[in-house]
Amino acid sequence: MTDQKSGPRLVTIAAGVHAWIGANGDSNAGAIETPDGVIIVDTQQYQRLGSALREVVLTRTGKPLRNVVYTHCHLDHTAGSSVFADLPILAHEKTLAAMNACLGVRDGESWSISDLATKLGFLFGQNILELVPEADPARAWFVNRIGTPDYDTVVIRPPSETFADSFTFHLPDDTVHLRYFGPAHCDGDIVVHLEKRKVAFLGDLLFQNRFPWLGDCDLDGLIAALGHVLALDLSVVIPGHGPPAALADMARFREMLIELRAAVARALKAGVSEDAAAREIELPRYAHLQRYKEWKPHDVRAAYRYLRGK
Repeated sequence: MTDQKSGPRLVTIAAGVHAWIGANGDSNAGAIETPDGVIIVDTQQYQRLGSALREVVLTRTGKPLRNVVYTHCHLDHTAGSSVFADLPILAHEKTLAAMNACLGVRDGESWSISDLATKLGFLFGQNILELVPEADPARAWFVNRIGTPDYDTVVIRPPSETFADSFTFHLPDDTVHLRYFGPAHCDGDIVVHLEKRKVAFLGDLLFQNRFPWLGDCDLDGLIAALGHVLALDLSVVIPGHGPPAALADMARFREMLIELRAAVARALKAGVSEDAAAREIELPRYAHLQRYKEWKPHDVRAAYRYLRGK
């Protein structure tokens, strides 16, 4: 595969553990080899990339596929799932609930979505049309984000099996924990943790080298979930977007969220309006990050509304 800027690539992180790193910060995925086949972690953002992921994993491992795990519900991690229609899909029960709430009644075994508002909501959160109303000049950026033919019709398969708190795969040489720490980036985020190999797939609990999208997240829950992950014995963490990272990178990301929360809390306490906060709050230490300019004002709005409702 080519480098990250021109195309996705599959990187071997540990023995039998591979991370699919999206091009230029696009969504990541993973592959965990087991004696019974390969566990796929997330399925990419549309069918063409899902097919590429499947082909590369089969070629690299020489093993059949076993099942799919969703780290969370969002479109950019689940919309390649039609390529994996032959596999069972495992996720937290809140991921299935979020899919049902956002996507409505299924037609058969999957959802087929062409409506722009639904696609935006399933990619950026259910409050996207309120955070970025149609009259906002910034709306064009979000529309263009899913403006390529690959997004014309998105097909998404639901989980075929769910769990409430945790789930464990017991392998001969390792234990794979699916850990749920509560609502965070969205309601159903899980961490896929290989205990002995000291690797974890974090989904969108972590953005590496990119300013995060907060959307309709539970900001305090996200900060707390990252704190729980920091307490694990890990050597490598795979973010939802960006290259593999270390715990120190995740600690810095968590600190950025804490700084953003504190800045918005000060604005609220001082009686600053939401519009003014969105214009005026800056986090200069993080202004170099990808999508800071595009997403920072909306993240401030999201945090403002979250804290105002507490």
